[in-house]
Amino acid sequence: MVEKNGSEKAYEQVKRDLKSKIANGYYQNGDQLPTNMQLCDMYQVSRITINRALMELEADGCIEKVQGKGCFVRLKEIQQNMSHFYSFTEELIKMGYVPSSIFVSLKLEKPSEEAARALDLNAEDKVYVITRLRLADEMIVAYDRSAIPMKIFPNFNKRMLTEGSLYKAMEDNYGIRPNHSEENIEAIAINPEDAEKMRVKPGSPVLLIKRVSYYDEKKVEFNYRLVNSKLFKYHMSLR
Repeated sequence: MVEKNGSEKAYEQVKRDLKSKIANGYYQNGDQLPTNMQLCDMYQVSRITINRALMELEADGCIEKVQGKGCFVRLKEIQQNMSHFYSFTEELIKMGYVPSSIFVSLKLEKPSEEAARALDLNAEDKVYVITRLRLADEMIVAYDRSAIPMKIFPNFNKRMLTEGSLYKAMEDNYGIRPNHSEENIEAIAINPEDAEKMRVKPGSPVLLIKRVSYYDEKKVEFNYRLVNSKLFKYHMSLR
């Protein structure tokens, strides 16, 4: 129900609430929204208010009206070009999205066997593991776990990530800017624990991307990223 005497107009409150439910996965890509009459009952507002809210959601690229069927969540896809080295944050900005991150954790620990192999680490080496949810226009599009060697990035801390980009933090604090990488991509079904974090249904198809980033010939990051394949598409140009 909307606040009748609030400073925010009724349709704006409805739009904000529906957009939040979409961003939080309550309504997922492809889901049909309740009918206009059901929405009127849910929010205790007129059809004119609901129509205005839906019209604006459609203009924002969140839903699509299908004649005779109703409104469906149709989030605009993010197209990532695979023909060059990229920073996740900077690429989202180039594509017109507002990137942000939800910090989950930062731990100093022994690397997993996979991370140790990927980064050519010894048994006594440790890594900082940075775990974040990555957002585009407030929608969760990826779940990131980056392992960076402590011997290359001593005293790494959360404050260095205030601007959201790990690569910028590396450059600003250590003078190291990754400039090329190797990636492996596969399709998997997401497990319940990660699904809860990404606000998708357990077993949903996601892309698993494993990346080793280099600064010249030095391996500086092993990234394990789960990407919502309904929102994020990878494009490769072959010539």
